Amino acid sequence: MSSDQAAVAFDRERPHLLAVAFRILGSDADAQDVVQDAWTRYARADPADIRNTQAWLTTVVTRLCLDVLRRSHETPRRPEELPTPATGESPAAGENPEDVALLAAELTAAFTVVVEELTPPQRVALILHDVFGAPFDEIAHILDTTPGSAKKLASRARGRVRRTGWPDAESREADRVVTAFMKAAQQGDIDGLVEVLHPDVVRTADPQVLRPGAPQRVHGIEAVVEETRAMRSAARRARLARIDGRPGIAVGPGRPRAALVFHIAGGLIVRYDVVADPRRLALLHIED
Repeated sequence: MSSDQAAVAFDRERPHLLAVAFRILGSDADAQDVVQDAWTRYARADPADIRNTQAWLTTVVTRLCLDVLRRSHETPRRPEELPTPATGESPAAGENPEDVALLAAELTAAFTVVVEELTPPQRVALILHDVFGAPFDEIAHILDTTPGSAKKLASRARGRVRRTGWPDAESREADRVVTAFMKAAQQGDIDGLVEVLHPDVVRTADPQVLRPGAPQRVHGIEAVVEETRAMRSAARRARLARIDGRPGIAVGPGRPRAALVFHIAGGLIVRYDVVADPRRLALLHIED
């Protein structure tokens, strides 16, 4: 493979790799650094050793993310948090498809808070499996453990997420807030946006829907309002939808190119995530 071919292949995977790295690390700068490091390793690798480019790059990026996380954790992991083989284990609670889909939606809306409470292996197992749909054998390879251990890590992470007790977004109040947000975004109504956004609102997004160089995480009402106004033309193609049973917004005709998943508290939008990565979109159940 020539250097030009390698660059084209890597650029094709870059948005997905940035989405994975950002979901694990929660930082634009760290995600960019990790993906750039992955490119350096990919450019130096022997093409004969790479049978599946996306799988190879996802493995490299995830392991680099693990290194970053482990360096940032000052306290050692407790013995019960270390990967251990799981033999003769019945499926853990939360393993059925409906529970996995529900948890994926919860992580999509609020992963920045929940994920910080998990150990690095738990974070990787949960995000790769429940947000990106990666099978446990691939996750086990990345974590250098067994599929049973990877499954157990994700299950433990699910338990910790469940105990956080996310507020239920299914209410007429949430419907009202999301409807008001979409109307204000389509009309460029600054006052309307300010009325439904929390002062410390956070917007996260997959790189597929962003302009080159735009941050995957925007914080604060002024920044979110400014960005929403700039994307008024895209907002006009948006429609109200139920996303995993919750009020949300879909963008584009037919199968949406992007979906906005909201976390609402006290009648205000606290966080919302613009999902555009194909793997993540495929995990969402979107109904008009």
